[in-house]
Amino acid sequence: MNEKIKGAALFSGKDSLYSIYLVERLGISISYLITFITTFNRPSGHLENINVLKKIAEKMNKQLFIIDLKNGVNDFINILNKLNINILVGGDVFIEDHVKWLENICKKLNISIIEPIFHRSSLNILKEMMKEKFKAMIICIDNNVLNEEWLGFILSEETLDYFLDKNRDIDPLGENGEYHTLVLECPLYKNPVKVLSWKKYRFNNYSYIICEVE
Repeated sequence: MNEKIKGAALFSGKDSLYSIYLVERLGISISYLITFITTFNRPSGHLENINVLKKIAEKMNKQLFIIDLKNGVNDFINILNKLNINILVGGDVFIEDHVKWLENICKKLNISIIEPIFHRSSLNILKEMMKEKFKAMIICIDNNVLNEEWLGFILSEETLDYFLDKNRDIDPLGENGEYHTLVLECPLYKNPVKVLSWKKYRFNNYSYIICEVE
């Protein structure tokens, strides 16, 4: 790996982790993870499970920075400057505005941005991910498009066809907010995340679970 490269990656669910995996497979080392705290009118499965994200970072031997965006982007910019980052990895697939937002920030800081799954087929990405031995648990769903029975479901190479067959009308990756995941197992981890217990919650048309893990 090129020691002159100092990489960071945006980090939450399966898309971001697969993007990190693809970039590191090219020989680019990612040392830092960045998770944003954002304000929505609905719960975020990832932020409700922030302790799980911390555990995942440990399993990858990477340092995690949690940045609250309620006061703007200054904290994000300061972290990138402090760490002397020269590459930022994103896990966007369809959201043009988010990519442009990141590009504008990175351009001002002379940072290269890599979006390895941007504008690719959701179905192909998900199939590739599962083939590479990713296992992801569904932790949040939009009840308008998915039944609560899918909460806690483990997406894997073995279960993928069943999931897709039962949910033909959604984006396979959940890019329209149909579902969100936590990755329990993948080649980036020194050992899998073990779920000890979880509790289910509901807010308006969203259901989500909060996990205890080791």
